[in-house]
Amino acid sequence: MSGWQILYGDIHNHNAHGYGVGSIERSLDIARTHLDFFAFTGHSSWHDMPAMEGQRERHWIDGFRRLKDTWPRVQQVIADGNRDGAFCAFLGFEWHSSHWGDQCVVFPRDHRPLHYTADPGQLRRFCAEEGALMIPHHLAYPGGSRGVNWECFHEECTPVVEVYSEHGNGEDDRGPLTYFSHSMGGRQTSNTAAAGLKAGLRFGFVGSSDDHAGFPGAYGEGLMAALVRDFSREGIFEAIRSRRTYALTGDRIEVDFSVDGAPMGSTISAGSQVEAAFSVRGRDEIDVVEVIQDGAIVHRAFAAQAVPEHDAFAQPVQVRLEWGWGPWGALALDRICDWAMELRVEPGRILRFFPCLQSMPFDEQRRHRFGRLGEDGLAIRSYTARQNAYRENPNQSVVLELQAGPDSVLHLALSEPVAQESSSPLARLFEGSHNLFTGGFPKEGYQWHRLLPLAASSLSGRCTLAVPDGRSHVYLRVRQRNGHVAWASPVFLNYR
Repeated sequence: MSGWQILYGDIHNHNAHGYGVGSIERSLDIARTHLDFFAFTGHSSWHDMPAMEGQRERHWIDGFRRLKDTWPRVQQVIADGNRDGAFCAFLGFEWHSSHWGDQCVVFPRDHRPLHYTADPGQLRRFCAEEGALMIPHHLAYPGGSRGVNWECFHEECTPVVEVYSEHGNGEDDRGPLTYFSHSMGGRQTSNTAAAGLKAGLRFGFVGSSDDHAGFPGAYGEGLMAALVRDFSREGIFEAIRSRRTYALTGDRIEVDFSVDGAPMGSTISAGSQVEAAFSVRGRDEIDVVEVIQDGAIVHRAFAAQAVPEHDAFAQPVQVRLEWGWGPWGALALDRICDWAMELRVEPGRILRFFPCLQSMPFDEQRRHRFGRLGEDGLAIRSYTARQNAYRENPNQSVVLELQAGPDSVLHLALSEPVAQESSSPLARLFEGSHNLFTGGFPKEGYQWHRLLPLAASSLSGRCTLAVPDGRSHVYLRVRQRNGHVAWASPVFLNYR
């Protein structure tokens, strides 16, 4: 990887200060649990909201009023939540428009005002005066149904667009993770990110959850990474303005991408050819890494499909622990299951761990917690349920990066929901998963996934690309075998 520090965050999410659920204090606490930064973007207004049958628009109107009434409290919580070098919190709001598309405003400073207008140009002028970002989201909904309107796009305040959120994938109209969970229709070709790039617009990529359950960084609902020089709000804003960002569906894939040495998001002058370079470290097996130029896949690369055991343990390995499952609605057992567990690797060390936390079920008091137990252990408190689970997945998980050998063993001790102990030799996990249950059917289960060698989860490469006459853009897409995706912001050739 290059010398940039990768920070992970969510700059578009909601709670009860708007028309979601949960307090702003809970959102901040959850964000601190597993993110490096977040921006709360409360629902503020919808000037061209259509009339709805049965006065259903009250859902939105009441949410806008709640944000306005509690804005002083929101401002103070965000201002108190910033810790440079440890965690960064940003203030923001979301502006709805059927015709112009929704925009998330994110401020670089604290104690800033809400702003009400029906004119996107005026909103942009406000953002310019504030030094704020103005980021369109759920791009690919149809025009007139809150999809992006490229006519009002301007680089001044919009260096990036949100290509992925809980709505789905707006990169293209044929890609995976289609739009289906809301009422605004399917993906419109002309409103995709691919269409905006084809039209000559210049923007980078971010993902964010748009979660309405007060759960920033909800796994699978969208995440972003920023390549920063320093861990501060100024450093994060500088990275976003420079388009040195990438979008993620959930897994924290580490991505380094450059063209002729210029990092993602750059604009460079180029001759007849350029060299694209990438380095990727995933949290699952890498399915494929694709270089995309002007809408066409011009290069594909694949990670190792089979790694001998003696080679696998010569480098750090990863293993995912997943817990949940349990009874489904048809059994009338939509309970919340609390989990408490401690794990250790012996002999060995836990180098890093990556939480993968689903947003549901909503609970104002419950939290997921992770605590290091020396170099070789981790304590986890969590909870799972099928109630309103995003895309029907109730499970929580964590990915461990280990320095260990084939003789090492993962010891796991549950104290909730039952007292259970188990041992999982890494040599066994190299061959296959270890599946366990907290009781007889239909009680919850938990699983150590099959061990992941570094050679199967990482990939570096280079390719030479021809540069056409006129402008050209090049970006990187990474897909893991478990379906999670990363999109690195384009590098723009001859746009000056």
